[in-house]
Amino acid sequence: MNKRDLVLSALNHEENIVPLWTMGFENLSTAKRLIGENNVPTDILPEFEYKKGAADKLNMELKIKFAEQVDSYVIGVGKGGSFSLGHGGPGEFMEKLIEKGDNYTISIYETGVKKEVRLNPHFMRYFDHQGESIETFKNLEFPDALDSSRYVGIREEAEFYKNKGYFTYGNINGFFSGLHYFLCPYDKILVDLLLEPDFVKLMMKKLGEFNLNAAESLLKCGVDCIVFCDDLGSGNSLLFSPDLYEEFFFPWHKELADLCHSYGAYVHMHSHGNINKIIGKIVETGIDMLDPMDPYENMDLELLKEEYGDRITFVGGLNKFFFEWNEEKMEEALKDVLSTGRKGGGYIFMDSSGSMPENLSKEKFDFYMNLSKELREK
Repeated sequence: MNKRDLVLSALNHEENIVPLWTMGFENLSTAKRLIGENNVPTDILPEFEYKKGAADKLNMELKIKFAEQVDSYVIGVGKGGSFSLGHGGPGEFMEKLIEKGDNYTISIYETGVKKEVRLNPHFMRYFDHQGESIETFKNLEFPDALDSSRYVGIREEAEFYKNKGYFTYGNINGFFSGLHYFLCPYDKILVDLLLEPDFVKLMMKKLGEFNLNAAESLLKCGVDCIVFCDDLGSGNSLLFSPDLYEEFFFPWHKELADLCHSYGAYVHMHSHGNINKIIGKIVETGIDMLDPMDPYENMDLELLKEEYGDRITFVGGLNKFFFEWNEEKMEEALKDVLSTGRKGGGYIFMDSSGSMPENLSKEKFDFYMNLSKELREK
């Protein structure tokens, strides 16, 4: 069985070698230091024009090398689409540079929001959201998710990875995270869910339609799976009530899952936080995979598998501070989570609940990679 077959085996709840879906990196320098500069795609960072379409031949080969170095069983399509879970590729709002200095960049997205990134130390912020008022939002012209030029070469790229034995995916915006990243400031969204629900629903309609159109365009190109990020919890609880989840986000999550299944494909949702109160509703949407199941955020993989493991594939299960531990504690955690996850199938391993830490040593990274591979393949 190749890597794609093993992911499909896990999704079919068969006990087998445990696949690895790498969360990835946020910091390009960290990736180059840990796996080698010649193994990292070159199309990750924004340029002064929007980057449409598939990765070029060089970067398709580099994505294979990247996957080999981190032992990932999956590869994302599009430019920058396989470096960090849920980000990159034509299904998301695209960004382009508008200013670049020695230690910073400022970029603008298709929705008009800007992003500043400071490089050393690493820092990032979004500003100038066009959904801060209903007036500015009504004047916002959304990009066309059905524009065929966004997806030029994606079908061939997906087929290339499948032929190499990899499970393929395309990223789209989240439905909650898409609001606060690209349309409206985070704190205002949380307030407006209660005080301005009609305005939130207006934004949700435009965002949701874009996301579904982008997902269908990617599905028509033959990807195996659609991935989106919607962090719905803090370490202690949900960011809003279960009733608000059911009213605002459940319908869109379900429509996405139904769409993916109509193409014989899957949907993978990333959501940090203690989301125990809505796990049942997420399962009800038909979402196939859910990560990161972080025990530090009170997500108990064993209990969740007992209750829902026959209806969803859980991904992850490692503590967010895993890479800060000594090797003995890391080994104990790996053995525990893999023993729990592999029982009854329906489980995919993920390296961490966050990206690889910037201060992670090469020695500890190699220790983790070698041990996790040994334990997953037992």
